[in-house]
Amino acid sequence: MAASTAPIVNRKTLSFSTLFSASIGVVVSQVTIASVLQGVGLGGWGFIIAMLLAFALALTNAMAYTEMALMMPEVTSLSSYAEAAIGNFPAILLVFAGYVTPVLFGVPGELILMNQVLAQSLPFSTPLYFWPSILIGIFVILNILGTDVFAKVQTALGCTVLAFLLITGVVALLGGTLGVGASPSLSVGGAAALSKDTITFGLVALAFWVFVGSEFVTPLVAEARNPNRDLPRAMLGGLFLILIAYLCFAIGSSFFVSRSALSQASAPHLNFAIAVYGPKARIWFSLLAVLASASLLNTVLAAVPRMIAGMANNGQVFPIFKYTHPRYKTPVIAILFVGALPLLGLAWSRGDANAILPLVIASSITWLLAYMLAQLSLLVLRYRHPRWHRPFRVPLFPLLPIAAIGGMAYVCLHAAPTPEMQPQIAQYTSVVLIVFSTLGALWVKFVMRKGLFEPVAPEDITHGSHIHS
Repeated sequence: MAASTAPIVNRKTLSFSTLFSASIGVVVSQVTIASVLQGVGLGGWGFIIAMLLAFALALTNAMAYTEMALMMPEVTSLSSYAEAAIGNFPAILLVFAGYVTPVLFGVPGELILMNQVLAQSLPFSTPLYFWPSILIGIFVILNILGTDVFAKVQTALGCTVLAFLLITGVVALLGGTLGVGASPSLSVGGAAALSKDTITFGLVALAFWVFVGSEFVTPLVAEARNPNRDLPRAMLGGLFLILIAYLCFAIGSSFFVSRSALSQASAPHLNFAIAVYGPKARIWFSLLAVLASASLLNTVLAAVPRMIAGMANNGQVFPIFKYTHPRYKTPVIAILFVGALPLLGLAWSRGDANAILPLVIASSITWLLAYMLAQLSLLVLRYRHPRWHRPFRVPLFPLLPIAAIGGMAYVCLHAAPTPEMQPQIAQYTSVVLIVFSTLGALWVKFVMRKGLFEPVAPEDITHGSHIHS
């Protein structure tokens, strides 16, 4: 089989439903579901307010990415937006800190949770990394086969997990309202218990994890049938639906599981499901756990490798990442690289469930930094290229992007929900930023031989097809 480094061929095959499913593919994951319930346990109603604040920030990011993606629909890497605005170094840092780091940190947390649920549900035991390795292998193969396979699988996965959240949340809310919740001996307390010992600002970073990743759909714009219409609806509509589902799920949990149990359990979503549906829920919930993890993996393996392949075409990473399958035209090396990252994270964390929450918050911080760079890129592109064709425009410009940057900076500085977690979160975040900043700066300076903040002309990225005089 001859090697191929030809550009990825874009086929207009993806519908609105596929774009919508991709926009919610990351947030309908186990680690997100478990983090929400732990947040409710830690902060009560304060966490609900934190979710609303995080949702407002997420809307600004979705609009920024929508505008830039429709400005440059040919590009397949989110780094191209920053590259055209503020140079190669910020572009490299945006992708590796904001998207590669969560694969290294967040996805292992997801797989640890899946392993725990299966261990508690199946009548037989398996080696520690058996199920995560199987799942990663399956979805690496599926994504190498192309986005047609991805589209068929992702729609079913995303909708199934989202339906579970909505149904369980509504059932729990109705059950609590009608007085048919958990046994009073458990001292659950219901919604009234959410008013005690509330925390808000220290939990916004954790709440933000609920809404991260909707922009994973943007590298698929070139393969969408009607991107100008479908992308804004998919990203913004997906966030609204996610907010409703998680609000119902979070508040409903207060009627069936105590706050202390939610904050201390490593798999609180399993405890919630059993409390609502009974002991038999353990079996079917294990299937749901696999589907949720599959949804996350599927979205990550569809989007992040395309970002890296796009960076390789821009000379920002090793040229080998340009390799595409001769038949399916998918970025094979990039998919294999991204598929290996969760395995490294699993080995590094040793499968310890206690590390999940600090890792999720650290990943959320790096994602917030990537979003801040994206907002800055939007500001610069508007002022440097005012005549660029924009099928979608962020409203209240420039006030909204500036306010978003300020809000996200505040969240990053107040990300630790407890003083005990602060050193651990700071360590994870600083190590990642130092490593990627150093490598990115050296690559731009000595391999690309360009200035760190030297922007690339947008027409050199998109061949000038979207510049209007």
